[in-house]
Amino acid sequence: MENKKLFKLTGIILIISSLVLLMFSVVFAYDLRVQRLKFLKRHNIYFHTFYVETGDVTLKGALYVDYDLLEEDENTVPSILMINGINARKEFNFDKVFQLVKFGYAVFVVEQRGHGESGGLSGFLSKEPNDMKKVIDHIEDKYDFADTDHLGLLAFSYGGGIGAILQAKDDRIHASVLYHPLTSLEGVTERIPFQNLVGTTTVIKDIDEIEDAMDIADKENTKNLLIIQGMEDKIVVPEESEDFYDHLDGKNRDDIGLEKRPELGHAKNEKSERSFKYALVWFEHFNHDSTINITNRDEEIKDVTLKKFDYPDNPYSEIFLLISVIMLFIGISILVIYFLILPIWENKPFQNIAIDTPDKQKKYKRMIILRTFFYISPVIIAGLFFSIFSPSLMYGYFVFYPIITIIIMLFIPSELHSNWKEEWKNWIKNDSKTFLISFSTILIPVLLFVSIFSLNAWLMLKSTIPFWNTTLVVYFFIFFGSVIMDFAYLREWKPRHTLILIFLRPITLIIFVLFVPLNPFPLLGGVVTFVLFFMLIGVLFWYARQFSLVMSKYFKNTVSTYGLIFFPVIIIMLYLFFRIL
Repeated sequence: MENKKLFKLTGIILIISSLVLLMFSVVFAYDLRVQRLKFLKRHNIYFHTFYVETGDVTLKGALYVDYDLLEEDENTVPSILMINGINARKEFNFDKVFQLVKFGYAVFVVEQRGHGESGGLSGFLSKEPNDMKKVIDHIEDKYDFADTDHLGLLAFSYGGGIGAILQAKDDRIHASVLYHPLTSLEGVTERIPFQNLVGTTTVIKDIDEIEDAMDIADKENTKNLLIIQGMEDKIVVPEESEDFYDHLDGKNRDDIGLEKRPELGHAKNEKSERSFKYALVWFEHFNHDSTINITNRDEEIKDVTLKKFDYPDNPYSEIFLLISVIMLFIGISILVIYFLILPIWENKPFQNIAIDTPDKQKKYKRMIILRTFFYISPVIIAGLFFSIFSPSLMYGYFVFYPIITIIIMLFIPSELHSNWKEEWKNWIKNDSKTFLISFSTILIPVLLFVSIFSLNAWLMLKSTIPFWNTTLVVYFFIFFGSVIMDFAYLREWKPRHTLILIFLRPITLIIFVLFVPLNPFPLLGGVVTFVLFFMLIGVLFWYARQFSLVMSKYFKNTVSTYGLIFFPVIIIMLYLFFRIL
């Protein structure tokens, strides 16, 4: 009895403590908001978010400009459109935005389609340049201060590939600075086979048919462009920027520049103050002082002094939120066990049914053989289908294959039941209640995490989690479809037999890539890396199953205990994938 009281008290204390920490999290977020707004006010910076309708998607953007320049109404304020890289948000590179504003520019930062709070799926250069033309139209219509006839463009990586096309197609772009721009799809797809990773979507039909900057930009339609390239970049390699520079006849022109940054990779180049000074010199020449010699940039950047950037920041809100949600999860789990699960368990004691007769052993072996066959056969079907209609590892292997396998596994009962109807009727009668109860211990903290995280992010002027994005279902199956599939496959198996999954998982991947080939690519390590990765998943899943068998004695439901075990994974995925800090 004393143990039960202690059990109950521990759960209550954890929940109360989590709510207190949750309040602290919001307080810290609000305090950071106040500090950041004071920072913007102290530096006389106006901040405003806006939306642009493109016809099929809505893009989210942000404007930063000196308050004094807002009074201008004759389109005279030098303005810059900023396009960040892959999976980036409008809040990224604010240090550069700040410097540009202090140098007298209005800065418009826009999230590409399929990024952050912008809608739709990424078009991988096929849709984005036209999207950005509509963004410029929006700026031209809504902001009387912005000089959209001589617009500057600052873009990074994938955004640089969009920018390279945009400046060639839109004469309103007057000067451009592109960090390691993705100008050649042929080059990058040799290193990362995006076509077979992604396949065909509603936006992308065939990556090989998309026109990139090498197809669209030329020396006639390109002007006033500077490329800043890290020479140790392994993502957009220096040779591609050099080829684009030569394609534009840069060696014979003063308005086309290539700044080679020795010993810098992709990320370090973007973070380098010296690299950014080159960008400032370029923009200053074309907007404020034409006497600046852009052919002697090394000398000119000596006169560039960046402003002190002391933008307030601290991790306390997010740390308290993470701790709070984990404590809430544990506290709810304890109380659910105490008030709801234990009474059920006491009335229907947990039983470990041994397979101790030849007939049961025969049924058990038959179950293993059947499930193994139907675990492998769907990957052949998926591989064949996607090799014909849409070569795609993501949609074929991570989405379609798990869905089909889960459905099939529902119709293969364990050896304890004569047919699948009996098994699921038994599950509904004996386990569904405990499943729904224990599932709430996952759902409540996750929804709270998403809600408070987005609230705090909004308060802190950071990017929120676009949790209700249309691609949520795809993300769900990519993250957890395989886990659910493996659970359906392994239910009722003896722990020692679950080791087969460690080897079975890589086999299914190898079978799939026979239909949808993935050439080895250095950045991700090729097929060998995938195989080792899936073997690791098999090992982790096996350990999770062992732990779930222990937890199921309290929750009386192995399905829900898997959810409990993978709760930290859910939080980490939401934290890292939907919003990269």
